[in-house]
Amino acid sequence: MTTSTYTADAAQVSPHSVAGPSCTLSCIVIGRNEEKVIGKAIQSLIAVREYLPDTEVIFVDSASPDRSVEIACQYPIRVLQLRPEWQLSASAGRYIGFLWAKGEYVFFLDGDAVVDPTWLVKGVEFMKAHSEYGSVAGVLDEIYVDEQGGGETLAPNVFQQDLSKDIDHRKALGGTAMYRREVLEKVGGFQPWLRAAEDDEMHLRVRLGGWKVARIKGYMGVKYTENRHTLREIMRRARSSMYNYGAVLRYCQEYNAGWRYCVDTIPWVMSTAVILLALLAIIPVCVYYGVAHWLPVAAIILFLLLAAKKRSFKGALLSVAVRAVGLYRTFTSYWVTKPRKTEEYPTDVIVVK
Repeated sequence: MTTSTYTADAAQVSPHSVAGPSCTLSCIVIGRNEEKVIGKAIQSLIAVREYLPDTEVIFVDSASPDRSVEIACQYPIRVLQLRPEWQLSASAGRYIGFLWAKGEYVFFLDGDAVVDPTWLVKGVEFMKAHSEYGSVAGVLDEIYVDEQGGGETLAPNVFQQDLSKDIDHRKALGGTAMYRREVLEKVGGFQPWLRAAEDDEMHLRVRLGGWKVARIKGYMGVKYTENRHTLREIMRRARSSMYNYGAVLRYCQEYNAGWRYCVDTIPWVMSTAVILLALLAIIPVCVYYGVAHWLPVAAIILFLLLAAKKRSFKGALLSVAVRAVGLYRTFTSYWVTKPRKTEEYPTDVIVVK
């Protein structure tokens, strides 16, 4: 097994790694203001103890002002809380959670999701039998809910996993995934300073380290979230820094993988930038030759082609919106981001239980 070009330092390695893992599976659930689902999430993780008795469950809360911590404390698990003055993010929760994890395998779950415990058993069995895989996940559904938690609509297999394959190789798996502890220790834990797309950056390091990443056969779970295919959700994600791919790019450049990240993870952002640059070059030429009046016609034709591909005008409009917002946030976040060392992130987490 090769070693990643980006290796962990002492601050990134779990303090338990010196003595080695002391249980089979660590399940780390992260969240902020997840009181509506956190109970179900924790219960689904605890249920795996029926099959893997030496499973630990750790909830890392991002200073939630709601009842998330109160609810979590009702279960036989470890409860940690990030301090409100820290930079809060999903990545920080995963980073801190791994520092406390003792398992040979580590499974990360968002606080608004529920996992099928039998899949966790399959995941562990698969990892034991295939040492070349550093991270795996399974079929994930989403249930779209409104702000009041109602209006449920099922979106099956959101990552479009190839259900005809036992192993569907991928470049990234999203936030809900199982990792081999050895891999996380060798390539380094999650980058706590990233506000979004930390899972993409992590899986890039896993692959650079020589391990494979895949979705394996079987239903893994369901995530309760707002419908991402709406203008309202696109703008919310923009405000929440979820399109800050430029920040991720900055960190990838620290270990000479910036271009690899662009090609593997955000090719749609790069293609949008190319199209914009092409338009900026074409417009003056059209004006010079007196054919600028054809530009609106060309724009309408391109939009109609996009609508035909998306099979709806709404889909085309949302695609344009995502590309525009994604490109803007990528550029601005790249411009303002100055990578910080992992060890600068505080680790004196609040131990609630």
